[in-house]
Amino acid sequence: MFKNFANAFSFLTIIPLFDVGEFDAKALARSMAAFPLVGLALGGLLVAAHIVIGVHLPDLLEAVLLVALLWYATGGFHLDGLADTMDGVWSGRGRERALEIMKDSRVGAHGASSMVLLILAKVAAIAVLPGYMKVAALIVAPALGRGGVVLLAHKSLYARPTEGLASPYTEHLDTGTVNVAMVISGAISLVAGLGGVLAFLGVMGWALLLRKRFHEKMGGITGDMLGFCEETGEVIALILMVLVA
Repeated sequence: MFKNFANAFSFLTIIPLFDVGEFDAKALARSMAAFPLVGLALGGLLVAAHIVIGVHLPDLLEAVLLVALLWYATGGFHLDGLADTMDGVWSGRGRERALEIMKDSRVGAHGASSMVLLILAKVAAIAVLPGYMKVAALIVAPALGRGGVVLLAHKSLYARPTEGLASPYTEHLDTGTVNVAMVISGAISLVAGLGGVLAFLGVMGWALLLRKRFHEKMGGITGDMLGFCEETGEVIALILMVLVA
């Protein structure tokens, strides 16, 4: 599991904590078992920052800085996928044209507005969460977002004819790896009590809904769609925890 965590951490963040070298597609797929643990580690980073700056700053400003820290630690990796997916899948175009749009490095109106709205939603949710629930949400949301990615990738086809970022997951991800990721995600969600359980069910349900939608419209998934699932999963988790806070 440590090797899987090191591979996953190196892939999902820009923090140079591990020197894992190059790893093959099967190793990358196995590392998905540790995706929620990477989210847990990122959540721990956010909690540490909250402890340091939370007593000195207003809630809204602190929330902005926490969201910025998470963005920086991941290199904006998933946010880019959100924008590309919104520009492509929700462009109203056919499958081939949508895939072309998603490969374009330029960000369109759908992508730009979705990033702004998502960041605003994260900031607002974190700002209004009280006391312990804020700490719990900072831990749980990143873990569940990445757990949702694993569930989306499970039994998915790769939408492009050539290999890409998501192809190792769709080709080599096995049920055992998914089960481990789900157990870890569920265990982490208990940190937030009822809100965490509700968030777990909401995020995983969302991942399954996305899998159905992406296969119907696009014939499978891409790496951008995994990023879309992660970012929107975090927001869903935060909103559901706000509802029961």
